[in-house]
Amino acid sequence: MDQPLLSAELRAEIQALIERYPPGRGRSAILPALYAIQRELGYAPVEAQNELADMLGLEPAEVGAVVSFYHMIHAEPKGDYLLQVCTNVPCMLRGANGCMHALEETLGVTHGETTADGQFTLEHMECLGSCATAPMVAVTQKSSGQIRYFEELDSEEDIQDVLTLLREDKGFDSLERWTPDRDPERTGAPAGPYTVGGMEETYLTRRVNRPQSHTLADYEADGGYETARSILTSGTPTGPELVDMVKASGLKGRGGAGFPTGVKWGFLPPDLFPRYLVVNADESEPGTFKDRCVMEYDPHQLIESIILTSYAIQAEEAYIYIRGEYYFAYRRLREAIAECEAKGYLGPNLFGTRHKLRIVVHRGAGAYICGEESALLSSLEGYRGFPRSRPPFPAVAGLYAKPTIINNVESVCNVLHISRMGADAYRAFGTEASPGFRMFCLSGNVKRPGLYELPHGTPVRVLIEDYGGGPQHPDRPVRAVIPGGLSMQLFSADQLETGLDPESIAGAGSNLGSAGIIVMDESTSMVDVGLRTVAFFREESCGKCTPCREGTVWMEDILKRIQRGEGRTRDLPLLEHIADNIAGKSFCPFGFAAVWGLQSNLAKFGADWTRHIETTNPEGQMPNLPVRPIYRPDAEEQSGLFEIALEPVGESPLVRDSVVPLDSADS
Repeated sequence: MDQPLLSAELRAEIQALIERYPPGRGRSAILPALYAIQRELGYAPVEAQNELADMLGLEPAEVGAVVSFYHMIHAEPKGDYLLQVCTNVPCMLRGANGCMHALEETLGVTHGETTADGQFTLEHMECLGSCATAPMVAVTQKSSGQIRYFEELDSEEDIQDVLTLLREDKGFDSLERWTPDRDPERTGAPAGPYTVGGMEETYLTRRVNRPQSHTLADYEADGGYETARSILTSGTPTGPELVDMVKASGLKGRGGAGFPTGVKWGFLPPDLFPRYLVVNADESEPGTFKDRCVMEYDPHQLIESIILTSYAIQAEEAYIYIRGEYYFAYRRLREAIAECEAKGYLGPNLFGTRHKLRIVVHRGAGAYICGEESALLSSLEGYRGFPRSRPPFPAVAGLYAKPTIINNVESVCNVLHISRMGADAYRAFGTEASPGFRMFCLSGNVKRPGLYELPHGTPVRVLIEDYGGGPQHPDRPVRAVIPGGLSMQLFSADQLETGLDPESIAGAGSNLGSAGIIVMDESTSMVDVGLRTVAFFREESCGKCTPCREGTVWMEDILKRIQRGEGRTRDLPLLEHIADNIAGKSFCPFGFAAVWGLQSNLAKFGADWTRHIETTNPEGQMPNLPVRPIYRPDAEEQSGLFEIALEPVGESPLVRDSVVPLDSADS
């Protein structure tokens, strides 16, 4: 009999991971178990996957399906250090491509390759939540599975310094982010928080620059847990009263959809238990990095907020689903929870009361789609992160088919401040329709990219100029702005007076989304932005729906051809046609997200595209069409055909609904 790959110690660890989840729900431990296997073996070979399947009572193909879905689980070996350079739009605007090229030149490898000595594997990556500190590289240490961010790598010397730290075994003395400017001696010392600012008195970010802000001792010395202790021990307000307070505050979700938080809580069916709170910390929208800051430098704020939210909705179990790349935040949260458990702030009899609460931190493994709440639940239950049909909505049948509230990290943290100040005081901030304050993520071509806490309604121009210091280069004015993360529609420079609140942004033709503001100056190629945007959504499509799975590939192919000088002006209406047949035609909102950026780019900056095509392909030469169908033996050869006679016309056959007038329905 073959020797098992999983040691007795590793099996015991996996069994403990299984027991973190409710009885009969051990499948939820697939990702944590695969991380443990990868840490011990360096990757997750098929034989180890099969042994894990046996432990979980699953078919090997079920575990294999999970492995193939998440890019952070490796079925093949990597180098001792996996170097991943974020090249998404916010980082691209700050020189990420130069960082990637410098690493390629230095290491003598390209994307997906490993150096001959097995020390370094190099990859380019999608957004890593480091948008304000680009260029950057995330480094995974194979021997420990730990991840550290090396940020603000503005020169080849900075990149050489990172490689030297890793070669000299100094790169992982700390897991906190590293920057060249804050470690002049090149010892690997941590850099501390990135740029955080905002209004005169902040709430969500007030503590992040304190030296020991992440510790329980510092949090309690600053009044931490007094609000939760007072409410739970006195019973005032009651849970339903706290729900009403959050409703009265006007708090809207901060994750992207902007649905009223208290109203969502009110959807829970009465007297149906158990029920769960799931905190969405899968912050994957390019341009967004706010939740990362809270989890890294003020994790107890989030925990106290979870206690209050769980009390309000009568949940005794809470799950924090955190994106896998946020390893430092993951460790900080685990340490903070352990501190609370040791002191009786979590577990049975919270603060000496009859209330109890258990918090589990669950790492995702690199899938943008898992930020969509139903896909997140699929992932948390141990499946591929596929979106689910709704209804039923999670409040009725969510995690493990039980009533579940899913709130974003920032949304939950606002509950603490509403509980402290009251609904009326909270409504004094922001606008009538969208009260409160918010963490705005500013990235791209500005002098001071960072995180700024401001009231809703603050004009885009004020954020860019007063807080961000204006354009990165004085001679390059702002050309375009994405106001809510990469998936949202672009603004042009004449829309900078728009207020940063959901209603104003929507009225101007976009969405506030996750409040990720990406600034582009006059030097930006809108063709490059369009290609990189579509490439991201092509990569992150879950593959469930044909429009997204096939349409994004088709658009990317056309955009690549345009970029390399083989475009035709007739490609532009073709792109618009394809985009129209993706938007709203998919199972979840991803279809809109995949095309809004390109649609608005073409609408606002179409002259740039036409000029690029006419300049790079003045003769209007047509591409040599490939042989089709692809299963022909000569499919790799050129067809010799250069023109398509058929024009793209008609609407998607997926759209069959028609509106029936009320008078017709009554008759």
